[in-house]
Amino acid sequence: MAMDLNAKAAYIRGLMTGMDFDADSKNGKVIAAMMDLLEEMAAQVTEHDNALDQVYDELETLDQDLDDVVSDIYADEDEDDEEDAEDDSTMYEVTCPNCGQISTLDEETLMDPEGDLVCPHCGATFDIELEGTEDDSAEETDKQDH
Repeated sequence: MAMDLNAKAAYIRGLMTGMDFDADSKNGKVIAAMMDLLEEMAAQVTEHDNALDQVYDELETLDQDLDDVVSDIYADEDEDDEEDAEDDSTMYEVTCPNCGQISTLDEETLMDPEGDLVCPHCGATFDIELEGTEDDSAEETDKQDH
């Protein structure tokens, strides 16, 4: 495992102490001052590393919170789009053969195979024939075969 800067500075300080280093000589004073500077720098770098780690942790938390906000925003838009799609279903105009009035029906009501259409104006019940349905295609195929 690699030593951090504080451990390396402490190791050098130990070497100086172990070799009976004379800090009162001219050269010793310079080396002792450099050693003090080295220890201060190592402590400062360690402090900055710790602060940077804390900033990265906070940034990661903010990033996750932002992802949650974006998910919430786009999830709401997706729900709104689904509701709009339901509201924007295709509408058709149908003319009552009894009274001639035009009614507007959605595709689901128009395509319901179980029920006849009831005119909201006169109450008459009637069927309609749709162009381009499977029954029409089958009839055309039968006609072509004969």
